Amino acid sequence: MHLTRWRHPGLVIIAATLVAALAFCASAVDASRFEIRNAYVEVVGDAWQLDVRLDLGLSKSAQHAFDEGVPLTLSLEAEATTARRFLPDETVVSLTRQWQLAYDAIADRYVVTDPLSSEHLSHASREEALAALARISALPLADTTQLPPDGRFEMRVRASIEIGELPAAIKILVFWKSWSRSTDWYIWSVRP
Repeated sequence: MHLTRWRHPGLVIIAATLVAALAFCASAVDASRFEIRNAYVEVVGDAWQLDVRLDLGLSKSAQHAFDEGVPLTLSLEAEATTARRFLPDETVVSLTRQWQLAYDAIADRYVVTDPLSSEHLSHASREEALAALARISALPLADTTQLPPDGRFEMRVRASIEIGELPAAIKILVFWKSWSRSTDWYIWSVRP
């Protein structure tokens, strides 16, 4: 009977350690994913409305800053374009919306504010507030007259999160932290 011996048992240990480290990193990345999971538009009455579902994973430094009272701002950009034969695509609708997430230490609540409507929604936990912010529903995008009459256009959406309004001196002190994150463009075609 012939037994096989490993010539370099140290390499086997290093390889096993690397595989375990990669598996751990992959699970950590999934826990802090920041991306658009799904987006769609639909006609309701005379208006096109946008619905977006996000994974709002915050970086460790953003989580720490938020827990210390630094507000965060979520920005959502949406564009509708129509294809032209010999010219660049035409942007027929461009929309940018923002929401602010802040911790109210006096009330011990997490508040999501829509600056456009001045609506404030209060939540008991950070996770609950992020989950509510990750579901953007029935966002008015455009009137049906603004988009092509045949209903064919390309949509694209992306989101970013960054620190909210801070005094300039504090921003200079914390400029090296990785506060902001952006998603890639989520692109799809809308057909009648």
